[in-house]
Amino acid sequence: MASDRPIRLLQVTDMHLQQEPSCLMRGANVEARFQQVIHQIEQENADFLLLTGDLTHHAPPAYDRLSSCLQGLPFPAHWIPGNHDLVDEMARFSDLGYNQKVIVGGDWRIILLDSTSNPDGKGGGALSAEELDFLNTQLAILTSEQHVLVVLHHHPVSVESEWMDQIGLANKDRLWELLAHYSQVKGVVFGHVHQEFQQQRGNVKLLACPATAPQFKPFSVSAVTEDDPRFMGPAYRRIQLYDDGEIQSEVVRLRS
Repeated sequence: MASDRPIRLLQVTDMHLQQEPSCLMRGANVEARFQQVIHQIEQENADFLLLTGDLTHHAPPAYDRLSSCLQGLPFPAHWIPGNHDLVDEMARFSDLGYNQKVIVGGDWRIILLDSTSNPDGKGGGALSAEELDFLNTQLAILTSEQHVLVVLHHHPVSVESEWMDQIGLANKDRLWELLAHYSQVKGVVFGHVHQEFQQQRGNVKLLACPATAPQFKPFSVSAVTEDDPRFMGPAYRRIQLYDDGEIQSEVVRLRS
């Protein structure tokens, strides 16, 4: 990747691909919505794609379909699991983007974490002790000139939806305690929430991407499917990482 231009990432998340392509989720054909996004991002000038969890909905055959789609892209893809994924099934694709934990580009290190430890049976998750140790080890070897983007599935801050905040990252305080020691961390990217979210926490920019599956209404007490035509469609996020540590980003929404 050239150092005189930003590193260009795409984030696609929460596809919830089903056992069969014709199966619906919340009344929507999630396979068709995902294909819409794939056709759009094929035209993007990107360095790589981040798939940030809930790629399928407990559906082993969907990983094969997903892999076939990704092999046709002009840039590599990197996967992490969500609470609806099957990690053993994902492991079959370790040569096609699953389980690469660190991506290096210029002065940036993108660290991909598995937040599906200690599931609560409702959708929440946590970073295991081993995952936190891995993160700490990676951060400890950085120079002061390097920058870090942390990527995980579960949200490590409140998104101000009561039901969703009950199934976020259970040990988020431990994560923030660790990150506080490393000024090189410039951003945290996550999925899970099925809505656009952006927040600044000190020097760290937090970014969530809407799903390709149906979206959830923000600021809700319970799970309510988005019905505003402006926000209903599948979406993805563009992220640009600059040499000076700046992060710029925008969400791209498609018609449902």
